[in-house]
Amino acid sequence: MKQTLIRSDYFYTITAACGKVMEAVETTDNGAAVQLGNYEKKASQQWSFVREGDGVYRIKNRATGKLIDLVMNGTVNGTWLHMWEDVSGSSQLWIMERTNDGCVKFKAQCANTKCIDLVDMNTEAGARLQIWEDVNGENQLWTIEKVPAEKKTRTTKKAVAEGETVAKKPRTRKTAAKKAAE
Repeated sequence: MKQTLIRSDYFYTITAACGKVMEAVETTDNGAAVQLGNYEKKASQQWSFVREGDGVYRIKNRATGKLIDLVMNGTVNGTWLHMWEDVSGSSQLWIMERTNDGCVKFKAQCANTKCIDLVDMNTEAGARLQIWEDVNGENQLWTIEKVPAEKKTRTTKKAVAEGETVAKKPRTRKTAAKKAAE
């Protein structure tokens, strides 16, 4: 499996082995849940990686602008993830460990060997995420893919203010004789 090169100026999806993506509950409040969801190309399912060191990142949500964080700075098995503003805390630092099969594990820097994991190994949309001791299970493996750049539409007509009318030029066809005369 091909590994994705992480760049700070791109957004990515983070997908579990079950095919669901990591997403933030859509709110800008601190404490919003981090969970699994069906991919719907929403900004709440897109993440950027802010490099803090060799293989160490803060993971920032596109929709909320908040970071993945550990509830109450917890370091024990079962500590849930949530979204929080950047406080430069160690509970917001994640070590990205690549595996031989193209996946990654995200290990909490402040909890050494504990990985982002699925609560009760639940793979349904809405399932919460936590940290748990590294068990080398599928419930701790993730793939990262770059979100394709949004296509820009080219506008060739001027925008018209509401209620304003615009006179259109009549189209004329040039006949072969007129073209030859020019």
